[in-house]
Amino acid sequence: MPRHKPELKQEAVRLRVEERKSFNEILSATGASRGSLSEWLKPYPLTDAEKKQHLSLRSRYAAPKKDRGLESRFHQMVAGSELTVQRKAKIAEAAVLFRLVLNGFTVYGSVFDGDQADWIVDVPEAGRIFKVQVRWATPMGHGLPVVKLCCSDGRRSLRRLREGEFDVLVGYDLFSDIAYVFTASEVAHLKSAVTVMPQSAEAWWKLRESCLQIPLLLTDE
Repeated sequence: MPRHKPELKQEAVRLRVEERKSFNEILSATGASRGSLSEWLKPYPLTDAEKKQHLSLRSRYAAPKKDRGLESRFHQMVAGSELTVQRKAKIAEAAVLFRLVLNGFTVYGSVFDGDQADWIVDVPEAGRIFKVQVRWATPMGHGLPVVKLCCSDGRRSLRRLREGEFDVLVGYDLFSDIAYVFTASEVAHLKSAVTVMPQSAEAWWKLRESCLQIPLLLTDE
């Protein structure tokens, strides 16, 4: 078998095990060869029900392209610079704050020490306050960026964000200058990350929907 980057195989397996993606979805997201992908995914087959679900959804959803779009002027401004984790976090938080205010939301910083929420958003239309967790959208080889669902546990290790620590997860992609919005219920079944997708791009309407807590089906097709 040709030599491939370990992270490419790891991402392919993650997409199958955690997100239950189809072969073609994973092929599109990773850019791996069909032969390698077949071998990597062989131990992790889809169930018959999942195969039927993918076939039924194919006519209703358009698969996202690996192309992330045009490079934003903000990404061009830092071209060649090595951004630290802290700087990425501040850029992402500022970008999301700008969008929240632009969309008419009332935004506050969390007043609780150790709170995982980056922004507290008052949404009168929904009759509640939401905890918004902001993440940097991380590029994954040839595929689309992913938004990680982990945080520090205070002991130099990572853990999955817990229920109640956030209501909305937003991943910011500096390259395209797009924010991807996911509800907690949309990512509840995932363990470590979610791949960005067109239907979640700038989907700020999710904060105003009364059915926010109803799980939505995430798919690339």
